[in-house]
Amino acid sequence: MSASHRELSWVLLMPPLVVPTLGTLLYFVVFPEGGLGTSIYTGTKLFTLVYPFLFLRQIGLGGIIRRRRHDPSVRWPRWGTVLLTGLATGLAIAAVGFVFMLTPLGDIVREGAGRVSDKAEGMGLKDHFILFAIFVSVIHSALEEFYWRWFTYGQLQRKMSRWAAHIVAAVAFGGHHLIVTLQFFDIALAVLLTVCVVVGGFIWSLMYERQGTVIGSWISHLCVDVMLMVIGFQLVMGA
Repeated sequence: MSASHRELSWVLLMPPLVVPTLGTLLYFVVFPEGGLGTSIYTGTKLFTLVYPFLFLRQIGLGGIIRRRRHDPSVRWPRWGTVLLTGLATGLAIAAVGFVFMLTPLGDIVREGAGRVSDKAEGMGLKDHFILFAIFVSVIHSALEEFYWRWFTYGQLQRKMSRWAAHIVAAVAFGGHHLIVTLQFFDIALAVLLTVCVVVGGFIWSLMYERQGTVIGSWISHLCVDVMLMVIGFQLVMGA
């Protein structure tokens, strides 16, 4: 199948760019408690899982684990390199996050512990935080790499210049994180934290581009989410 037949139109690419942010706004801000908010949350996550599958016949499965057919002049890195790169980048980013919490900015983050704890309790997460943390770190990180790197960036790079695709995918990835952080912190800190997320998304799409698979970026993402869940646990339980 030719590359032109494998591209999705902009009409089909716009929903994956905006639905996660719009859904987060609805379930986290407008309807943060009760059945409606839970339903919107579930619907948003189902969208990120199901929507890419609607186009598998058109775009194929290459790039998730099995590498896509590639220019013969370009050699994919060995699988050992993929795994080690994922682990190294994830641990490095996680280390930066823990160091961040030792700075005065970390004190500002801890000032929002009460709001974080109240939100977790309101969403029914406080009593099951460990299970939630495992889900986010392992399953949800995999879903996000499937959705944001393999599908969203993977299709954007067919329609835009290389760097434009990286930037658009990373900014869209940061959108729903901005909605969340604005509920706990002032706008300056929320924007700073979101910029960190955007940089992370940019790094992971670069890894996907270079490695031809989401395995490395998923391992890196998993390590970062473990760091965030450790910090989240301290905020929720120590408030």
